[in-house]
Amino acid sequence: MSKKQSFGTLLGFAILGTITLVVTNGMTISGIGVFDTSILEEFNLSRGDLKLRGLINLVASSIIMPFVGAVIDRFGVKRMLVIGLIFISTLLFSYSLVQAVWHMYIIHFLFAFAVSAAGTLAVVIMVSQRASNANRGKAIGIALAGTSLGGMIVPQIGRRLLDGVGWREAFQWEAIVPIVIAVIILIILKPIKYKKQAKENSVTDAETGLVEFSIAQAMKTPVFWAICFAGIFCFYSILGIIDNLFLYLSELGFTTEEATNAFSIFFAVILVAKLSSGVISDYINEHLLFKIQLLIMIAGAALLAMNSTSTIWFSLILLGIGWGGLYTLFNYIIITTFGVKSAGKIGGIISFFEGVGSGLGMWLTAVIADTTGDYSTSFWVIVGLLGIAFVISFFIKKIAPEKPLESATVA
Repeated sequence: MSKKQSFGTLLGFAILGTITLVVTNGMTISGIGVFDTSILEEFNLSRGDLKLRGLINLVASSIIMPFVGAVIDRFGVKRMLVIGLIFISTLLFSYSLVQAVWHMYIIHFLFAFAVSAAGTLAVVIMVSQRASNANRGKAIGIALAGTSLGGMIVPQIGRRLLDGVGWREAFQWEAIVPIVIAVIILIILKPIKYKKQAKENSVTDAETGLVEFSIAQAMKTPVFWAICFAGIFCFYSILGIIDNLFLYLSELGFTTEEATNAFSIFFAVILVAKLSSGVISDYINEHLLFKIQLLIMIAGAALLAMNSTSTIWFSLILLGIGWGGLYTLFNYIIITTFGVKSAGKIGGIISFFEGVGSGLGMWLTAVIADTTGDYSTSFWVIVGLLGIAFVISFFIKKIAPEKPLESATVA
């Protein structure tokens, strides 16, 4: 059986995952939104035209994720993280040179490859490989906090760079950061290689202490497909909200500074929810917690759909609490249900569905707002989709191993 890291060492790797996701998610998704108004004005675009970049990015990402997941399983996360971060740096610098909207579309298409290599799936596998069952939820929660910290920190940095040097030079400065993180990973991260791959029957594995599924076996279970389709609706909803939040707050009368601060507070709430749900999931039933978080998110989306400044803060707090917990739990449940040895392939296919949902949410939320004149109808659609996800959540359950531990362990 492989020796797991001490919690202190594991915490260090979890924090490294946090920092990596600050860069990969913050600088390619949430952090770009702060430049939206400037880009809209310079290129004279509609909201739908601008947000098409998100659809291109995430649909492309979803298509390639199963292949990236297989590469991670084959060659390990270290190489993929370093390659992805260098690619992100190159594309951020390229963003400063765009002269037409189609240049942006190409960059966001290429972002799909970079973020797939160095994004959430790679970080979750990196941390899960080094965690014991007792600490896995906490470690994943800490690592995934990076997606929220990215939403808090990067827009604030971007706004100050925007005010100081303009949006083009801001991207050039941001391009330095991924290179620094890539060098750190190259120096300190040691790869983990398992002696055996997942078996064709689901048994508790001696090396990982988890019930390990092969990709073919996982796809035969109803739980796998329930996670996939719940992922479509949940990721549609939150990315639709996050990617349009700056424009929505501007329509409600927020200044750029106020909208940026609201965005950061929203991500601070998500951060707390990610950390707390990771801790709680080590002690109580994660499937019950998943349903509770989803109900909280539905309530927040309903308040947001009221299109009122009087309910905006309540809605953002509830959405942050609900989504923060759900994001951690999606990744935690995938690992605890299907294991870590084929997590790249299994997570890659699930990420395909999540990516399609995310891209459609970012784009269609803006298109519906363009058609109806405001975001209210877009957000009521989100409420309905989250309701469907809640029904699906009752099919997400723990799968018992086919054999007891004694018959699965081999010296």
